[in-house]
Amino acid sequence: MKLEKNIKRIVGNGRYATISMVIIGVVVTLLIIAIMFFSSKSPTDSSMQSSYAYRMLKKIDQVLDFSNLPIFQKVERQLKMWWFKTEYVPAEMLIRKTAHFSLYFLLAFFVTGFVQFWKRDVFVSILVGIGLPNLIAVFDEYNQLYYNRGSSLNDVMIDLSGAACGTLSFLLIFLMTFLIRRFIVSRLNEKHSTDA
Repeated sequence: MKLEKNIKRIVGNGRYATISMVIIGVVVTLLIIAIMFFSSKSPTDSSMQSSYAYRMLKKIDQVLDFSNLPIFQKVERQLKMWWFKTEYVPAEMLIRKTAHFSLYFLLAFFVTGFVQFWKRDVFVSILVGIGLPNLIAVFDEYNQLYYNRGSSLNDVMIDLSGAACGTLSFLLIFLMTFLIRRFIVSRLNEKHSTDA
């Protein structure tokens, strides 16, 4: 009886999945609202936001001096080559594209989690985890036309790469959690069988 309680406590139950779905659903909704809010800014406002983020990062860099680290420079150079096909891109542009990537990474991470807890199907989680953020990315670029901002296929591709990485990250964490839980349950079963 005690073993069953321990296993239920470790593995979780339907209540845990329901609470997780509600929390993740709220986060997904807030992320979609944030994406639409930022894409509805005028070019001037968008540029001001990028400049502000750039200045904040420069202040942080003055304290931590992370921009001189070889790993930072390598990652920065690689991102510029992937996203712009050249190393000669202003830092503000890289910040904007990193924000795109990050928002869609988070969106896909939480969408994948929501679908996984709801459907419990990895294939469906992958499809929706990549598909829904990509659909929102296309709509986001289309929406920008109404605010005198250019739409860009390159932005959609950056968003898609963020969505793919977010989905993959969730699935890796989910797999590790599943394996750890399985290991703990097997150890508890072994201990219970040797005690009996």
